[in-house]
Amino acid sequence: MLRTPGEAQRDETIADLHRRLWETTARATELQGKLDALAAVTSNLKHENHELKKKTSLQGERRIAALPASSPWLE
Repeated sequence: MLRTPGEAQRDETIADLHRRLWETTARATELQGKLDALAAVTSNLKHENHELKKKTSLQGERRIAALPASSPWLE
């Protein structure tokens, strides 16, 4: 079955929109995964920070040691 130029253009537009929707959905899924991972790490760090503060207050110490200058986090 032959398509008119208008139908061909319509089909191309639909195909392009479908591709762009798929790409956008894939990107949103990727970003949601990263956001979920960040939320989990943040929650764990908050919990660890709370436990460390509780531990140091029980020991009667208010000092927290600084990371050494050669820390891998500073590189």
